[in-house]
Amino acid sequence: MQQTHRRAPLRMMTFIIAGTLLFSASTASAQQHKEHHVLGPIRVFYTTEGKDAVQLDDVDRTGVPDRVEDIAKQVWAAHHLFCDVLKFPDPLGCERYKKVNCIQVTLRDLGGGNGLAFDSSQRARQIPEGKSTDRAIVMSINCKLNPMKNITPAHETFHLVQYGATFFKNSWFLEGMTRWSEHALAREGLGLVKYSPRGPWPQKLQHLQQLSKMKYDAEHVLWNPIAARTDRDGLLSNKLLGKKLTSLRYSDGTPVLRDRTLQGAEIMRDIVIELGKLDDVAFEELKYDSWSEKNQRADKNSPYIYKAVMDVYRRRFPSVGPYEVSAGKRSMVQKKTAGDAFQVGSVWKGEPKFKDLKLTVLERSEGRFKARFESQGWVREVSGTANGNSVSWKVKDVRAVKGNAGGDNQGTIVSDDRGIRIDFTWRGSNNQGTFTLRKQD
Repeated sequence: MQQTHRRAPLRMMTFIIAGTLLFSASTASAQQHKEHHVLGPIRVFYTTEGKDAVQLDDVDRTGVPDRVEDIAKQVWAAHHLFCDVLKFPDPLGCERYKKVNCIQVTLRDLGGGNGLAFDSSQRARQIPEGKSTDRAIVMSINCKLNPMKNITPAHETFHLVQYGATFFKNSWFLEGMTRWSEHALAREGLGLVKYSPRGPWPQKLQHLQQLSKMKYDAEHVLWNPIAARTDRDGLLSNKLLGKKLTSLRYSDGTPVLRDRTLQGAEIMRDIVIELGKLDDVAFEELKYDSWSEKNQRADKNSPYIYKAVMDVYRRRFPSVGPYEVSAGKRSMVQKKTAGDAFQVGSVWKGEPKFKDLKLTVLERSEGRFKARFESQGWVREVSGTANGNSVSWKVKDVRAVKGNAGGDNQGTIVSDDRGIRIDFTWRGSNNQGTFTLRKQD
């Protein structure tokens, strides 16, 4: 990852502070998790006593609990597959983690959680197989977790890959792409695709606004569709994977690599690399003074992340349209307007002159809505459009439950010192008029 030299002091200060906190926590952990198991660059620390104790089954009689060995195998397999086979940026020894040479995994009781990866490096715990100068990036995995049924260790390993490549931590990227990565070791194939791989690309603004608020579900509407279009079969040959990876087995004899497919690996790798360049651009243009946790997750990052995705996508499909980050596009989330008040369940009542009028929003889907509009003499179910601060419906789209269907209605949502109101103009076959509805708290 290419980074500007003048930012290094700020980063180093962040690492020292975060590393000190993490080191303090790990020191306490070291007193409890005295046992360890090493598999290549993976070091797993565990205990056989207390609330953090692992299951003690040892079918292969190596002296190490099967659960410990199985978690180590999954982490090793994920790191080897992504970094050595598929050539994703390796966090071990990268610019951000220059002196890091191992992944340290602590098995502990995480309550309802399954795992957590940290983005700060620390001095590695001392073990006979290591050196005093070793440094580690770390994760915690629930000591009760069964890796033969749960892909969390691989999930957290991919987070470490992301941390080593870019400072961006927006959830739709961080969790969405990592959910895609889980299919590397899992059996179920690519997973759900909820957006057409053929686009349009870039996606429409309304779609981007929804995407920027997502976490895990972003897999289905961005990462999986891109993977599906760029890599139809995703076949990983035995020759590519190598014997050590294809022959790796859990303690029950089942393969760690559940199948031989992963769609989209090449483009995902290139996107991760591109993000390592775009975070430099974002740092300068957004005038950050450091990559604080707040800045890493700021919504202002989203257009830069999306630009990296579209730029890489366009190299494979020139038909992908342009997407540039401008001063007016520093957020993919629209600022709230008065129109945002027109939501399902909201109730709007007439001003004094029309106090018998009542409009209740029943359904809202993108630019369409359904509502119940009533007064003393009539009840109507209306279907119309609601875009921005505009609300309207045609008489042909009204079902008269009681009385007549009325006329065409066009309203504008505005805010004043009393709250939010809709100023309507209506037109019938022989007459027309105006009325106002005010939102009820």
